[in-house]
Amino acid sequence: MDRFMRLAFSLAKKTNPYPNPRVGAVLVKDGKIIGTGYHRKAGMPHAEVEAIEDAKRNGGRGDAVKGATLYVTLEPCSHTMKRTAPCTEVIISHGIKRVVYAMKDPNPLVDGTSVLRQAGVAVVGPTDEKETRRINRRYLANIMKKPFVVMKMAMSADGKTATRTGDSKWITGKEAREYVHRMRASFDAVMVGANTVIMDDPELTTHNSKPATRNPKPTTRNPKLTKRNPYRVIVDGRLKIPLDAEVLRNHDGKTIIAASEKAPEDRIRKIADAGRGVRIFVCGKKDVDLSCLVSALGAMGMKRILIEGGSELNARALDAGIVDRVHIFIAPKIIGGMDAKPVVGGLGIARMKDAMRLSGMRIKRLGPDILIEYDVGQR
Repeated sequence: MDRFMRLAFSLAKKTNPYPNPRVGAVLVKDGKIIGTGYHRKAGMPHAEVEAIEDAKRNGGRGDAVKGATLYVTLEPCSHTMKRTAPCTEVIISHGIKRVVYAMKDPNPLVDGTSVLRQAGVAVVGPTDEKETRRINRRYLANIMKKPFVVMKMAMSADGKTATRTGDSKWITGKEAREYVHRMRASFDAVMVGANTVIMDDPELTTHNSKPATRNPKPTTRNPKLTKRNPYRVIVDGRLKIPLDAEVLRNHDGKTIIAASEKAPEDRIRKIADAGRGVRIFVCGKKDVDLSCLVSALGAMGMKRILIEGGSELNARALDAGIVDRVHIFIAPKIIGGMDAKPVVGGLGIARMKDAMRLSGMRIKRLGPDILIEYDVGQR
């Protein structure tokens, strides 16, 4: 990666202006950096404009950027349906001769490359799509109308999520469990499998915790605490969960059961009768099609989904390619045993080269446990 583009990426990471993308920009003239900038938050100047204004302050005159090269982590915007002027217009009016961008903006309203080239500006790109995608996963998922999906796993130090008898309470300590309750408050839906409901009978609520994100959505009654419980999504192809399950007792209309076409008609009626306000989605013929399910949740306006499944749902979600990030809670315990459940089940891979790649590691200590976050790559 070019050193100027590397600096642009370091600037982009300084803040998170979601729902806008993270963008950094560097202006270079005669081999020297004359201005830098990054997009701070929605409604404020974009990175390109920040860099231009920085160069003008440093140069002390209006033509300081004329003939310069602009390095930017995302294709400059060209549309007018927003609170700030199109960056292409500002770039052209200041006489910038060359633009190097890392990734083309997937927003269908943006076609900055064509606008700049028509104005005689030399354009190079995309040069570093992978890094731009990594730092803008939420933005990209939102633009493409796909919810951002996080998978939460809790396991022992030897990778087990339950004992050979299925006992899983509790793998992690109090601090980690409280953190998970706060996490839920920042998601639109929490997804689990039928086996989790059968074995653990969870409520899947936030327990009125403070959200574990920087941008919580507090209630108007108390801005510091949230009573916002996410939707509960149960993946249950044959509708085998008990009719007295906790998730069916909550009559707030926020329970969704995802079934397959193989679900018996009588079970559909019984589930509907047991849980007032429960919605049943049919996705898939033999098993629940998770891609179809996530698309359906996105169509409802959901933007963030947390998967808290067992080993089989984890494996299916990863195989389906719907997971954007994993949160792995590791407890200082050894469970052992060939029959103890691993954190990810399924058949697994045959060759190491086919392993799913993880990147962007972040580590947090929670009492005796460790939380490791990774961005999910592709196989």
